[in-house]
Amino acid sequence: MKILFIGTGVGETVKIDDATMVAGHRPCAHQLLSGPPSILLEPDIRIDYSEDGPLGRFGVDEQSVRHLVFTHGHTDHLLPRPLLAFAARQPHGLHLYGNNMVMDTIAFTATHTWDAERGRFHLQKNNADLCFHPVRAGDTFSVANARFTALLSNHFVDQVHMIQGQQALNYVIEQGGKTLYYGLDSAYPLPETMEVLRHHRLDAAVFDAKGGAKEIDRKRGHMNFAIVDELVTELRRAGTVTDDTVVLVSHLSPAPTEPFDEIAADMTARGLRLAYAGLRLEL
Repeated sequence: MKILFIGTGVGETVKIDDATMVAGHRPCAHQLLSGPPSILLEPDIRIDYSEDGPLGRFGVDEQSVRHLVFTHGHTDHLLPRPLLAFAARQPHGLHLYGNNMVMDTIAFTATHTWDAERGRFHLQKNNADLCFHPVRAGDTFSVANARFTALLSNHFVDQVHMIQGQQALNYVIEQGGKTLYYGLDSAYPLPETMEVLRHHRLDAAVFDAKGGAKEIDRKRGHMNFAIVDELVTELRRAGTVTDDTVVLVSHLSPAPTEPFDEIAADMTARGLRLAYAGLRLEL
């Protein structure tokens, strides 16, 4: 399994040395492209597509992508217009996987245009070759040579009225005898998600840590380093995470996150690695 981090949603980046780069909000001489959170399971499976630069900046031919898997419909994970422009450039078409809201949004954008002057929608033709695969939480499905299991994320939930403002999905991904958990945009996982994770031994896990080292409201659908540490401890007890598991955090917000030199010792003590745009991980 080869993973390329296309974007990590961290805003500014600080270059500490040739191997370690992390989020920060101080001016610095070296900048990395961060962009909205997205990964590529090389060579042909991408998770999420929002506004970002060409894959060529990482030495990847964008026409190698044949499958797009979506976590949810927030704009840092899905922007349908750039996606459709990307799809129109693909000579072999694209297979799309996601919940009904994501699938419906892409289909609607492909067939409608907005007339701001007249205040109405018009129909339009779609030139992109798209194949839609709706996904529900709990589904297990094949994408190229990988096996995905969709798990319900603890994100965008009104805890008072118990209403999901928008369903988000996390994924257990099995490929080439390796297992990855991609768990962005989630507070502490739901009980049913934890139950599934207890039946896996992870080679790598990517957790949301939007709050960084700062305190964070547990009801907001994200985590910080302390909550990730709590989660990893529970998953270690279950045997899901071991000493061999690569544990990464991503989707950090630059506002509450100190530069790396102020949090490096804390991250090392917690056994965490920070994902950054351009990071390649081979399992």
